[in-house]
Amino acid sequence: MSEMSSEKSFHVPRAQQQAIRVTTAKATRKDLQPMLKAQAQVRWQQSAKYHVHSRAEGWVEELYADVEGQWVEQGEKLYRVYAPDLVVAQDDYLQLLNSLNEVGNAESQRQFKRRGKQRLLLLGMNEQQINELEKTKQASYEVDYYAPQSGYVTELNIQQGMYVSPGLELMTITDDQQLWFMLDIPVRYADQLSTGQMVHLGSDQVSGHWMNKIDYVYPQVDPQTQTLTARVPIDSSIDSLREGLWATGHVELSPVKNALVVPVKSLITTAKNNRVLVQVGEQEFAVREVKTGLRVDDEVVIKEGLSEGERVVTNGQFLLDSEASLRGMQPGGEKAPVMSHEHGGH
Repeated sequence: MSEMSSEKSFHVPRAQQQAIRVTTAKATRKDLQPMLKAQAQVRWQQSAKYHVHSRAEGWVEELYADVEGQWVEQGEKLYRVYAPDLVVAQDDYLQLLNSLNEVGNAESQRQFKRRGKQRLLLLGMNEQQINELEKTKQASYEVDYYAPQSGYVTELNIQQGMYVSPGLELMTITDDQQLWFMLDIPVRYADQLSTGQMVHLGSDQVSGHWMNKIDYVYPQVDPQTQTLTARVPIDSSIDSLREGLWATGHVELSPVKNALVVPVKSLITTAKNNRVLVQVGEQEFAVREVKTGLRVDDEVVIKEGLSEGERVVTNGQFLLDSEASLRGMQPGGEKAPVMSHEHGGH
């Protein structure tokens, strides 16, 4: 045993070091880009969904989009309805057009016509249908309704011949180019998570790599899984991603500048402390208690207990740690199990 820089150390001959295959690595300083690994799942963006409601009460006389999962283009026919209120509104509009000349000045006539036209628009007719009504002067008893956007029919709640009203959601059309990855983040990482962080995503189930920034972190904690949800928007087609697909995300956390790091495998972790075996001379070793920070890949940040350039044992450290315990040289007097390997020369 010897005393080096007021630190107790113990002697291990070179032959013994070779026998237990001792290897060491330097504590070095470097900039780190820590990554947080999390599970993610594909979800439709809420803005991608359009919920189709009937604007008037009536009966569905023809259902064109009649299969859930069917693709529809914007402007394509969805269904045809007979709605008595819509027939009455068309007749009223035609009567209004016939009597416009009896209404005051040109500005008053434009306002009356605008109000009549707005009533038809609110009941679900489009500009082209209203123009056709003005041209033919004939009300249509059955009126077609058209897709407001392109997408898949992801919910279908009506059938042909069904009576519908404004309170009933007839179908949902979902744009396939607007998807989210929803990441489940353990709540213990909440203070390291923020919007704007870049996320790299991949899945074993499909080929491809996606990346974008977190645009929202939901405030609620899932009571069952104790996780937070972070949202990452992705512009990708349903041809390559499916709703419900699981993926793995790697979140780029805030970089750590000039961190002191050692290999993770050099660290001895116990219930009482974290420690490393430090080579303080060619044949001298000491046990050093350390305070650790983030683990990034195969390295761990050392906050206290080591200096840059010191060498830590990366192989054979457990045998040396046991030897130190036998000699009563553990931090705080901690004891370790006796080594089964016999060493001479001590």
